[in-house]
Amino acid sequence: MENTEGIGYVHETYRKMNREDVQEQLKDDKFYNYFYNLLENASNYCKFSNAKLVKSIDEEWVREIEEAMPSLHYVIVHPRKFIEEEREVVNVAMARNITTESIRHLLQHSNLIDEYREDGTVIPSRILNVYKEESINIYENRFICTLMAELQYFVNKRFNVIFEASKDEVGTFFEMESRVDNYTEVIEYNLSVKIQEKQTDVNNEEENNNIFARIIKIHQQVNMLAATEFIGMMKRYPAVAHPIVKTNVIGKNKDYKACHKLWNFIHSYHRVGYKVNIVKQEPTISRQFERDIYNTVIRDYAILHNNMKFANDINIDHPQKEREMDVKQIRQMLEEMVLKTSLSDAALKKLVMKELTDLQMKRKAELAELERINRQKRKEIRRNQIQQGEGELTLEDVDNEKNIVMPGEEDKRGKAKAKRQSLRQRRQERAAKRKMGGK
Repeated sequence: MENTEGIGYVHETYRKMNREDVQEQLKDDKFYNYFYNLLENASNYCKFSNAKLVKSIDEEWVREIEEAMPSLHYVIVHPRKFIEEEREVVNVAMARNITTESIRHLLQHSNLIDEYREDGTVIPSRILNVYKEESINIYENRFICTLMAELQYFVNKRFNVIFEASKDEVGTFFEMESRVDNYTEVIEYNLSVKIQEKQTDVNNEEENNNIFARIIKIHQQVNMLAATEFIGMMKRYPAVAHPIVKTNVIGKNKDYKACHKLWNFIHSYHRVGYKVNIVKQEPTISRQFERDIYNTVIRDYAILHNNMKFANDINIDHPQKEREMDVKQIRQMLEEMVLKTSLSDAALKKLVMKELTDLQMKRKAELAELERINRQKRKEIRRNQIQQGEGELTLEDVDNEKNIVMPGEEDKRGKAKAKRQSLRQRRQERAAKRKMGGK
């Protein structure tokens, strides 16, 4: 079935699993709310990372190689040859090919004649033998062989980096560890998910599909030509060095001229020819992502509990735990404010700072008022103690906050004072011993 709404299949499934009617039903579910509160106050560890490999290719080197490939293919399939002659004076019995040149050589070297007969027959003892054989050991062929070796290295190096490098650095990774105290049981939940794309798939970037396909084709053609019989035979001969000697064939033949142009390009191209960037998503877990994670934990727990043969029902009649704001939750709240507000960054910053300052001043005032009330209570308690004869403090002592203590604080202060006196006495004793030892 084709997705006509332009939404990915995975996202569409996610949307169906999180329908509004399902979420509304869960809001009224007692166990869901009970367990969600436990998760919010549990010991949770979450790690999320998402990275994508973005590649950009310099099309120049691809285009230059593509233009030279037909000519390179032709000169390898149809290599140039020349007749190589080998001259050797051998025993007449070993001679295989007697030519006019052998007769001329014999006339010029009469010492090789063994016998002259009366009928004019000449019997030589040794004679010149000329061996003629086709050879491919010429400069042009050695140039093509060296070009193929350098071109293969040039292409394979870039191909391996573009399609194989950085595999371990990209992909999506999520890990969660949670320990939930359910009053009567302890639940430990561990989840690890890793999604990694196959980097050899050229469909990972639509805008580069064409260039990736061209590079793959070049890579295949170059390695195929490097494995031909001609290149294998030419490897036994010495390679040529840069710059290339421009012979008549290299300077006038169109195919060799194209190969010479490719040679010069490879030796002048000093750029990398590609660029690989790793784009990473912010690892912050949003509030919605957090809800989805908690829903997954609750679902897995309910599935496991439903399939347990011996399972006790969960008592949810416990007071809800108070949730304390931590750094992660504050960061999530700020992120939602930034993403969902229509205010500018400057206006939002000004508003947040103003509200934060007002709240801090209000909090300080509340703490000061609370401290004043506590001091008043301590004074009232002490006055009552004096009136009942439990102390001998004067009204001046009552007005002095340093001498006013709550019940139970006198014992603590007395113990602290006794401890200080004991430490002072020990120091005096040690000082006296050192003084006696010095004498």
